[in-house]
Amino acid sequence: MIRRHAVWFGLAIGLLTGCSEPPYALPDRNAADVRAEEERLATLLPAELLNGPGTCEVRLLGRDGSSSFAWAHCEAAPGVGDVFGVSIPVRVDGDRVTQPGDGSDYSASVRRMFPERLAEVVLDDDTNVRP
Repeated sequence: MIRRHAVWFGLAIGLLTGCSEPPYALPDRNAADVRAEEERLATLLPAELLNGPGTCEVRLLGRDGSSSFAWAHCEAAPGVGDVFGVSIPVRVDGDRVTQPGDGSDYSASVRRMFPERLAEVVLDDDTNVRP
């Protein structure tokens, strides 16, 4: 009886271990192409996310074809009126920026914007995905 339980327990552990995926691998920020894309996005995003001048720090989370997935932390330029900022995940297709919806639409919109595994990382609010 004990042997049978041990076999079932071993099979369950093996099944669970075999089904788990390795953690999502973020792009290497030391790679020249990653740095170049982060700089491009940091230049593009202030006008799109702040509707005016400002600065953005960007963490590239991944790419798929011509799409880039990133987390952006942007702040309006001082002296431009009310000081404000945003810290959000974005999808950038060329120069077109998509940002998630607010409130109850946030989770569903992140799932539409990002590949499945990356969406889970973003929704888990992993601090490693932030700049």
